[in-house]
Amino acid sequence: MRWVVTFSTMAVLMAASMSVAQEPSEPLRPGQTGRLQFAVAVETVTLDVVVVDRKGRFVPGLTEDDFIILDGASEQQITFFSDEFTPVTTMLMLDSSSSVRSSLSAIQTAAYLFAQNLSEGDTARIGLFASEVRYGERFSRNLSEHYAFLRSMRPAGRTALYDAIISGLEEVSVIDGRKSMLVFTDGDDAGPADQGSTASSEDTLEAAKLSEVTIYTVGFTGWGPDGSDSVNRPFLNSLAEATGGRAFFPEDVDAVRQAFTDVQDDLHRHYRMAYAPLETLEPAISVEFAEGWRPLEVRVKDRDDLVVRTRQGYYASTDESP
Repeated sequence: MRWVVTFSTMAVLMAASMSVAQEPSEPLRPGQTGRLQFAVAVETVTLDVVVVDRKGRFVPGLTEDDFIILDGASEQQITFFSDEFTPVTTMLMLDSSSSVRSSLSAIQTAAYLFAQNLSEGDTARIGLFASEVRYGERFSRNLSEHYAFLRSMRPAGRTALYDAIISGLEEVSVIDGRKSMLVFTDGDDAGPADQGSTASSEDTLEAAKLSEVTIYTVGFTGWGPDGSDSVNRPFLNSLAEATGGRAFFPEDVDAVRQAFTDVQDDLHRHYRMAYAPLETLEPAISVEFAEGWRPLEVRVKDRDDLVVRTRQGYYASTDESP
C-alpha cells in the first residue's frame, strides 16, 4: 500500500487566478488559468511541532517519548524524531496595494531585516501582491537581491489576497524540505468586482490545508483614523492555525517589525517528527479534495499546561500501484 497525500482541490483548480511568472518582474493577473496541483506520493507523514507554555515561551528538552500523535482516533508510532536545527525556506508575501503607501518604508525595512537574519541554510523569496503579484528572482539568502526587489515596490491597486496566497503556495511547494510562508496584509480581499481575487477564502484555506507549508499571518491594524481596519481577523487566524503557524495583529509600524522578528524566531523553535500511518484508508472517491481528510493531533503526555502547534491534518487517498 502506498500513501498519497494529494495537494489539489477541484475548487482551487476552478477558482485560482494566479500562476507562476516566467520573468521575475512580470506581474500575474486575475483571469489567468492554469492547473494548480500539489501532488506527491509519500509513505510517512512529517510534522513540525512547536510547544509553548501558557506565556508563549518555547519548551525545549522534550524527547520522542513525551509526545503522542493521533491520526484520526488512532495513536501512531513515531518513526523519526529530531530537535535539531532544520533549515527552512520562506516565502514572504507582502501586500503592496495602494493603502500601504504611508508605511512603505517600514514594511520594506521589516522584510529586509527578516532576510538579513536568516539562519544558516535558510532561504527566502519575496512576493509583492495587490491586484497583481510578482516575485523576486529566486529563493535565496543574497541580501542584495532582496534589497533591490524591495526597492521596486510601488504601492498601487486593490488587494487580491486569496489569489496571492494560492499562487505563493504553488511557488514554495516545489521546494524540498521545511517550508513556511509569511503573509503581510493591511486589509481583506477586495473581491472580483473590485479587482480582487477570483478564489474564495474557502478555496485558500483548502489549499493551505493541502500543502505542507507553515503559514504565519501579519494583519496590520493601524490604518484607520478612528482605529478601525479592514483586516479579516477570522480568516488570518484560521489560515495560521490550520498550518501550525501564528497570527499577529500589530497596531503600529514598530509592532510590524517586531512581528516579523517573532516569526523569524519561531521558525527554528520546533520539534520535527514523522510516522507511517497505521490505519488503511477507505477507497478514494472521485472528488480529490474529499478523498479523505485525516485530522491530526499532537499532545505532550501528562502536560495539559502546554500548548502544541502543528498542522491540523492532511488529505490522503490510497494508491494500489507499486
